Amino acid sequence: MRIQDMFRPHWPLFSIELFPPKTVAGIDALKAKLVEIRAHEPDFVSVTYGAAGGTRHTTREICIHIRRDLGMEAMAHLTCVAHTREEIGELLDGLYAGGIRNIMALRGDPPPGESFQPPQGGYRHAIELVRALAQDGRFGIGVAGYPQKHVEAPDRQTDLGNQVAKMQAGAGFAVSQFFLEDVHFLRWRDEVRRAGVTIPLMAGILPALSVDQITRFARMCGVTVPARLLAGLTRFVDHPDSAAAFGLVFALQQVEHLLEEGVDGIHLYALNRLESIRAVSALVRGLRPAGPGD
Repeated sequence: MRIQDMFRPHWPLFSIELFPPKTVAGIDALKAKLVEIRAHEPDFVSVTYGAAGGTRHTTREICIHIRRDLGMEAMAHLTCVAHTREEIGELLDGLYAGGIRNIMALRGDPPPGESFQPPQGGYRHAIELVRALAQDGRFGIGVAGYPQKHVEAPDRQTDLGNQVAKMQAGAGFAVSQFFLEDVHFLRWRDEVRRAGVTIPLMAGILPALSVDQITRFARMCGVTVPARLLAGLTRFVDHPDSAAAFGLVFALQQVEHLLEEGVDGIHLYALNRLESIRAVSALVRGLRPAGPGD
């Protein structure tokens, strides 16, 4: 089923994003976690794609396992980085043959320390990949949104125009980059709507684990970290479990507020942590109606 067809008025979707481990033992451990994840009834599970496409085969394997063996809807991330158009076509054929019907279309990030270089014979921007997928016609298409702008964009207005064009090129829904102050997402949602975009917009939530982790992620993504979150994490700097618990409570407060604001969905950047999945899924199930359309 295409994810874009799952959205219903007044019934926000809940999705979980996982990353593919690099070892066989790690993959086996993730597959064991997925059995519990299924019990939390996410509407779909997405699987990321490593820098320069390094995890392409593992991403496909996990997505097919989620769809075929566990019966959950899966979305495979696909990036322009390091692939020709022909290679992307082959990857899509493999995903489709495995039962995958949803793609998160991304430009992708180069390896650490390198700048993005369009591959010879490949796509330069995510919008080109979106157009190709729309022309292909076999997949539902998700795209990324940036409430505080993409780190490489010269300014918010330019970035907003690029995002709107990408959404209108054939995307069925958008998932925001994580943010730590809800005002950024809500302002972005309003701006995108005023620009004429009607597709569903899901709010991306990343529970903080520590000062070092959240400041590193925020710096990479151009996200501001509120003083209240930093103060709380700093208070527990010598107690990692307490810091993670504080970060999770902060994220749950975000989720509650966003649901009150009528967001189309909550997308959890879970970092493969069951603690976050258990808490956020329970909150979403408790706050939304009993069923789609209720």
